[in-house]
Amino acid sequence: MRVDNVQVLIAGAGLTGLSAAVFLREHGVSVTLVERRRVPLRHPRSRTVNPRTVELFRRTGLDQSILAACAIQDRPGALLIRAETLAGPEQWRRTVVPESVSDDISPSPWAFIDQDKLEDLLRERAVERGADIRFGAELAAFRPDQCGVTADIRAVDGSRYAVRARYLVGADGHGSRVRTALGIPADGVGVLGDTVTFLFEADLSAALAGRQLQVGHLDRPAPGTVLIPHNDAGQWVFSSPYQSTAGVPAASLTKRHCVAMVRAAVGDPRLPVAVIPQLDDDTLVLTYQISAQVARRFRDGRVFLAGDAAHVMPPAGAFGASTGIQDAHNLAWKLAAVLTGQAGDGLLDSYAQERWQVARFTLAQALWQMRERTGREVPGLSPDGPADYDSVVFGQRYRSSAVIAGETAGPESGGRPGQPAAVSPAELRGQPGTRIRHAAVLADGVRLSTVDLPAGRFVLIVGSGCAQWRGACDRAAARLGVPVDGYQLGDNLCDLGGLLEGHDVVPPHGALLIRPDGIVAWRSAGAPTAQWDAIEAVLARILGRDGFGRPEKPGKPREAEDVEDPEAPVTALGRREWAS
Repeated sequence: MRVDNVQVLIAGAGLTGLSAAVFLREHGVSVTLVERRRVPLRHPRSRTVNPRTVELFRRTGLDQSILAACAIQDRPGALLIRAETLAGPEQWRRTVVPESVSDDISPSPWAFIDQDKLEDLLRERAVERGADIRFGAELAAFRPDQCGVTADIRAVDGSRYAVRARYLVGADGHGSRVRTALGIPADGVGVLGDTVTFLFEADLSAALAGRQLQVGHLDRPAPGTVLIPHNDAGQWVFSSPYQSTAGVPAASLTKRHCVAMVRAAVGDPRLPVAVIPQLDDDTLVLTYQISAQVARRFRDGRVFLAGDAAHVMPPAGAFGASTGIQDAHNLAWKLAAVLTGQAGDGLLDSYAQERWQVARFTLAQALWQMRERTGREVPGLSPDGPADYDSVVFGQRYRSSAVIAGETAGPESGGRPGQPAAVSPAELRGQPGTRIRHAAVLADGVRLSTVDLPAGRFVLIVGSGCAQWRGACDRAAARLGVPVDGYQLGDNLCDLGGLLEGHDVVPPHGALLIRPDGIVAWRSAGAPTAQWDAIEAVLARILGRDGFGRPEKPGKPREAEDVEDPEAPVTALGRREWAS
């Protein structure tokens, strides 16, 4: 049997899998992605990625292409409303992008882009960077062992071949075959309801009455109905909870049924409506389930779960797509560090620790958003109530083996075990485990944001009062073989707005170590004489380098037959829903 060798094999060509391919290639990791669908799915589906996610794409140079491809450009006054019908009185309204999301919080805006368009951009970039993307290639079975994973691939023409990889990333969606094959159960309230969705074209100007609508949460034809503009040409996306009535299953809904639902939602029984086929085979209606669950673990040896394979959440709040993309970003630099020999295997445990916490927290917020936006009764609500929305987007905090919180100055944020604290963007002060605060800086004479500094490498920012930190860090990085970019305020880093030293993010005699993913890994308030040699210990601990030794470099992937345990059982893949 033919055997292809690669460092990382990805199952699933959705947003998470394609993002993982892009991020891994940015680190120079060889990638093969397999997708059992023959062609990409043409449907808007998820339509929003938040500014924190756009920040991650800035580092790949994709952000401008993404913003240019947005179906609905961000416009002042764009509204999110709730009403019985679009033409009826509003129960509440708010602007889509809160005023607090400003240049002081992020260098990036919201991106209102159709998922299929974003997937196109990601796929093109991944291929351009050298990723091997294979549609019509199904992951039929896999066998993990101590050195890697051997995967059995079934091609669309019926032929079979094997892929030998160091690691496998299951990004194959909410019905993940990878997760099911590993026997990983999930916790949560489960399925919240069935939904139908379709595209239509209509002139809604009378019902809109001059409003710039971005999202409409409506009670007709059923509470939980959502109306979203598809483009500026009068096309709209309609979604609504649906239970088969009068013997009409969702898949059998006709144009007449769809038109009736749109008219009920708009509040105009005579509205001219044209329903638009969504697929090449003239399929009108797609169905999906709204669910709320998180897998109990995101890692099983050499196999990782990411995106909807690891967590599913209601669409309210637009958290799902961004959470999956951020999974991929978190995992990519850690896999690259291990594969290049810079880190030990323990670093990979921090992926599961950090992203599991975030998934649980974000799911709780999505449930509250569903309750607030739709008015529906939602089970499993956290007794703590909803967190500030900007805190959920920008302020989530990691607690893991890759974050050292002991040597720190400034405010500490508490939190219950298993749930990260959500820090308001205004309160970001370089707390270990949080995103580095956005600030406009001149770095070696180039104007950029602090979120741009860790371009796939560690960054050390030191205060203006202690240049010795940089030399100590250079020595530690050289001994460990880990690249670290060093900046000193007042020297090669100019804080244009005074948001770093002026707000005590970087103490005058202190230092801030930032991971390649833009997360603060460690912070010291000062006393550098006692701390200089500690930087090596800090880096080693973050990277899982016990004893400061250099891990054995993995080298090229082993051949499929060269495994530690040739009798390891093959994990056959079967399609099944979430285990409970």
